[in-house]
Amino acid sequence: MATTPQFLVTEECGRLARWVRLIGYDAAQMPATPVSALYRRAYNEGRVIVTRNRRVGSSGVVRVVQLADQGVAEQLRQVMRDAGLAVDPERLLTRCDQCNVEVQPVEKTQVSACVPPYVFETQQRFRRCPSCRRIYWAGTHCARISEMLKRL
Repeated sequence: MATTPQFLVTEECGRLARWVRLIGYDAAQMPATPVSALYRRAYNEGRVIVTRNRRVGSSGVVRVVQLADQGVAEQLRQVMRDAGLAVDPERLLTRCDQCNVEVQPVEKTQVSACVPPYVFETQQRFRRCPSCRRIYWAGTHCARISEMLKRL
């Protein structure tokens, strides 16, 4: 049985980490650190390193996706291709784009004081990050995300 890949994204690819989370995959971010610490964390956590840093190469033990482009859309396309990811509508927007934690459904009545009145009136489903407590709903940003994913 194949496991879902988990990623360790280096600091210079922060926008990419957010997009990987938006499509529903675990993408931890690693601040600037020695390469040996990067390999060690990836190995210990079973993660694929994603980087633009040319000093980080395939170690034989840890898989590395060496990004070729600077644009986030091209980077996301490469990660999806190299890691064999597919855009699964069931996975979309299931992780906090900040914390990388899976968001949980929350009752509408529990978020009335946390969201703008218009959002509360027009939306029926909400999710909350158990770590940072951010509230998520299917707003206009979902259409923009879907449009970018269609272009990929």
